[in-house]
Amino acid sequence: MSEYVLTFDNTNMAVKAEKVLLQAGFKISVMPLVAQISAGCGIALRVKPNELEQCREVLAAKKVEISCIYERKAEGRSYEYSIVSKNI
Repeated sequence: MSEYVLTFDNTNMAVKAEKVLLQAGFKISVMPLVAQISAGCGIALRVKPNELEQCREVLAAKKVEISCIYERKAEGRSYEYSIVSKNI
């Protein structure tokens, strides 16, 4: 099963995104930026695949800019990350 990882240009934007999405009722997870992802501030948010578009809409409405979106897939005991979109 895959999920999506949202990255942000700075910590303030990541914290704001977390707050906005939690208040909107999304079940997100905060995670440190992994070595496989080179863009971002060090904090990322994981969202469920079926909630990605809704999360994007909510964040855009609140003027929260996402730096990149990555798909995260389990590969054995680790995860593989592939970029979905950049500079949103």
